Amino acid sequence: MSTTSVGRGGEALAQAYLEERGYKLLRRNFRSGHKEIDLIMQVGCTVVFVEVKSRSKTAYGTPAEFVTPNKQRLLTLAAQGYLLEMGLTDVPARFDVVEIYLSTGEVRHIENAFDAV
Repeated sequence: MSTTSVGRGGEALAQAYLEERGYKLLRRNFRSGHKEIDLIMQVGCTVVFVEVKSRSKTAYGTPAEFVTPNKQRLLTLAAQGYLLEMGLTDVPARFDVVEIYLSTGEVRHIENAFDAV
């Protein structure tokens, strides 16, 4: 199975998980240049930018640990692009990470995983 298909499968699981908890999907795989946001959701009046990380093994760290400072910077830039494009510069927004553990099917949602960089 390719990393792309694993990633897309993880995104579908994360989306379903969040929707079960009242989140509404705004956009999947938003691209701003070479930067991409996996899921853009809304809960209440807050726009939530979601990075989904799927891993089968944790020998090298948890999935969230792969959201490096550089990745956070790229996500922040892409989020700014989305908010500008949609005219939403004055709405509350945050960054979440959803971890998918492929070996067990476990899903972990980390709200406010990092601040805008």
